[in-house]
Amino acid sequence: MIGVEKARSSIKRWRASFKTHGEQAFSEERRGKGGSGRPKKENLSAEKKLEKAEVRIRLLEAELTLLKKLDEMERQAKKRLF
Repeated sequence: MIGVEKARSSIKRWRASFKTHGEQAFSEERRGKGGSGRPKKENLSAEKKLEKAEVRIRLLEAELTLLKKLDEMERQAKKRLF
């Protein structure tokens, strides 16, 4: 059985949809449409894609260097203990 709060929240959501989209909010399927989030990567120019790739490569190289240093420090610490 559906609770009273579920029904109230549905009505509230429907009212908000009607207020923003009018009658069309109920006549057409709107779920999953109109993403206002992050822009798609397809719209980037070749120069921007290359720039982003280079930045990512530098970041990954720095991360790898850090992990190698950490690994070496752990090895030295184990040698000191034994």
